[in-house]
Amino acid sequence: MDVENEGRRILDIAEGFMKSQVLFSSLKLGIFSLLETSGAPMTAGGISEAIGTDTDATRRLLDACAGQGLLEKVNVDKETGDGEYQLSAGSRAFLMSSSPTNMTGFVSLLADHYTSPWQDLTQAVKEGAAFSTRHGLELDKPFEDVYSNEIDFTGAMAGVPAVFGAKTASAFDLSEFNSICDVGGCTGPLAYRLAAAYPEASVSVFDLPFVIKLAEDKRPAGDHIERVSFIPGDFFGDDPLPAADLYVLCRILHDWTDDKALKILTKIHQSLPPGGGVLIADTLLEDDKTGPEVSHKYDLHMMLVAGSGERSGQELKRMLNTAGFTEVVIRNNSYPFGHILARKQRV
Repeated sequence: MDVENEGRRILDIAEGFMKSQVLFSSLKLGIFSLLETSGAPMTAGGISEAIGTDTDATRRLLDACAGQGLLEKVNVDKETGDGEYQLSAGSRAFLMSSSPTNMTGFVSLLADHYTSPWQDLTQAVKEGAAFSTRHGLELDKPFEDVYSNEIDFTGAMAGVPAVFGAKTASAFDLSEFNSICDVGGCTGPLAYRLAAAYPEASVSVFDLPFVIKLAEDKRPAGDHIERVSFIPGDFFGDDPLPAADLYVLCRILHDWTDDKALKILTKIHQSLPPGGGVLIADTLLEDDKTGPEVSHKYDLHMMLVAGSGERSGQELKRMLNTAGFTEVVIRNNSYPFGHILARKQRV
């Protein structure tokens, strides 16, 4: 064993919360949004005055942001180390409200959960499902219990597909499908990717009415947007799914316990024509449950916030078979998703 390297690895894990807090605190203080609207680099003093914080403490936080690549420090005085701060390329892409790949909502959601329930992970492991019950979460209604602000909710759910949706659109050749429905597709970030990738297909989004109301304001530019429609409904209710040859479930099944996930898959199977399919994009665990690391993080996260969790490809294959699907193809994980394409038996 390399003592130094192994020791550093343990410390990196233990110190990881420090890095995340730099990002979370900067978001909560409004530093990124301030720099987005300023139009020019700002000094630590100018930023602290604008957000009402201590100047020295703000400078330390800003320097930490620069060290992590969240900000750039420019016009630095070599004698004093003082300078000005501006958004880095990554922050412009992913932490600006005006960016089409904005992930601020999702990161802010994680920031809120860091205090609770993540700080209670030890207790949650002791209690299991009783933890969620004790904290007032109804396991079959996590969205009603965990998320209360509709705009924040949709912003959080749309952020990751907006950035990584191209991987899902290209995980399999979907050109044979003439109509695609993104079930629980929020305001459409993945649907737009699918419409752009498959110009012959019509694409719809099926989601709760309050989500669909917000979708019109989130439409991007481009000719392909005209082929994306939005249909309100509840996949657990009596509302029929929109007719489609292919249904897409991106980060949906991990929200629900096995019985609920199976109910979703069964409803999709019943709605499909023979030979139709379902494409699943989720944070898959390896079959032996030893990785990948991102799946372990979200497995614990979903346990804490929804009483559910991540699954392996084989676990989902068995669930798909139970729902009636026959042909099931599992593709290897590629951050942050693995992909599964399953078909209803052909005539």
